[in-house]
Amino acid sequence: MTGSYNLALVFASYCVAVIAAYTAIYFGTRIFTMHDGAGRKFWLAMGAVCLGSGIWSMHFVGMSAYTMPAGMTMSFSAPLTVLSWIPAVLASALALYVITRPQIRALSIAASAVIMGAGICAMHYGGMYAMRMDPQIQYDTLIVAISALIAVVASGAALVICRQVRVVPAKYVVVVKIVAALVMGAAICGMHYTGMAAATYPMGSMAAHDNTLQGQWMGIPTAIVASVVLLLALIVAYRDFKQAESERRSAAQAHDKVIENAFVDQVTGLANRTRFEQLLIQKMSQTGSRFSVLYIDMSGYRELSGAVGDAAGQQMAQGFAAAITDVVGREAQVARYSSAGFIAIMPLLNKSDLASICTRLERALATVSHAETYGQWLLGISHYPDTASNSRLLVREAQKLRYRSKAASAA
Repeated sequence: MTGSYNLALVFASYCVAVIAAYTAIYFGTRIFTMHDGAGRKFWLAMGAVCLGSGIWSMHFVGMSAYTMPAGMTMSFSAPLTVLSWIPAVLASALALYVITRPQIRALSIAASAVIMGAGICAMHYGGMYAMRMDPQIQYDTLIVAISALIAVVASGAALVICRQVRVVPAKYVVVVKIVAALVMGAAICGMHYTGMAAATYPMGSMAAHDNTLQGQWMGIPTAIVASVVLLLALIVAYRDFKQAESERRSAAQAHDKVIENAFVDQVTGLANRTRFEQLLIQKMSQTGSRFSVLYIDMSGYRELSGAVGDAAGQQMAQGFAAAITDVVGREAQVARYSSAGFIAIMPLLNKSDLASICTRLERALATVSHAETYGQWLLGISHYPDTASNSRLLVREAQKLRYRSKAASAA
């Protein structure tokens, strides 16, 4: 004999399976980003318990959706019911372990799918055995085999899906996780209800009189409790994730600050001498590269700093940096080479180009703070590869200051 189903509870069982699947995917992607051994073990264990409990709960919600044939009641042995939870947790632990490994072969995924499918089948049929019917439930061997195949294939699909979710572009991650959870939930339910279809109850079968769990009222409470527990686990995991992200951003900002201190001039925001030398070597290494190097010296900088103070000198340096950057254009790479010196890598310049730059610098630098008294400047130029073929000589030749501002010439 066979029974019938309460469709509302069938849908509830699917919802529990989907929430459990989403929890598994979340924990899987979360564990993959962790490097700490203790942290990985903790989240692996927590994820296994949540996913295994979700699969286990889905089974008993699905059982509560089933109305036994006329004259029969559904009840379960409490110890055997609890025991059936263990294979689900172990199968979930295996799944999470597999999907979080950096590299895994297809054969390993296939073997893991078989083991995981066996664990799900053990949970399902162990849960059925917990009913302790007399005479025992009879099964159609072919349909049992089909349910086992569904469990294995679904497990394999779940493993592949979970491993792929972590490489999805960030803007699609949530949508893909939801779709994957819906698919996995359908697979989990598919195995359960196929396994139920394999079962028939001999006429006059009765559950053991000492079974303490009554199946007909387990469904809704089990669904609610399982869903709440899984959602709480997700909330806790999400908070942990946000904290980890905050720590990661702080570490990244600290790293960026170190890089900035190492390669950026703190007063002007331009590249410093170390960074400029790197850029110059990179530029020289390019095949067929031809370019000019300009060196501009604030000849009044030290006098200003001595007479008025470092703050005034820094203010003038900032004004020079902005003016020079504006004059040489975006194609140039400008750096503060020394306290009073600026240097720039530019497209190859001829005499006409250089004259135009000097004229524009004269106008731009004349507007800088303290320029009227201390704004004298000197300019030198070298060309790669015509002037020199190595970086040190190229800079040294540019520092041979050949051009003077009007203020410097008057002085």
